[in-house]
Amino acid sequence: MSYFDAALEIHKEKFEPYRALAVLDDRALRRYVIAWGPQLVRRLDDYPLENTLPDLWNCVKVDYQALADLTGDSLPHVMGHFRQAQGLQLIYPDGTVAEAVVTLLHKKLREIQGV
Repeated sequence: MSYFDAALEIHKEKFEPYRALAVLDDRALRRYVIAWGPQLVRRLDDYPLENTLPDLWNCVKVDYQALADLTGDSLPHVMGHFRQAQGLQLIYPDGTVAEAVVTLLHKKLREIQGV
């Protein structure tokens, strides 16, 4: 496991599950979380300056145009919604989504399907 991955894992473990509820009330935020994936990030460095989440984000390049293509939003809207998902720590710089968000969305999908 790289230094980057180990530092990111610490942040993932600290995720506050109640934050996942934000995706239930905000359709745009939910769309960004659903669109988020490893194909949208490219790691530039495995050694962040510090172990903070912003420092980890500084180690990757996000393909905002691809995110715009997936969501159908203009780049200014993409930046706003991306920053919201990033700030709530619903998405991570390795292209993953917080596990509590994934669990919540799966549960919601099963409700909708009547399973």
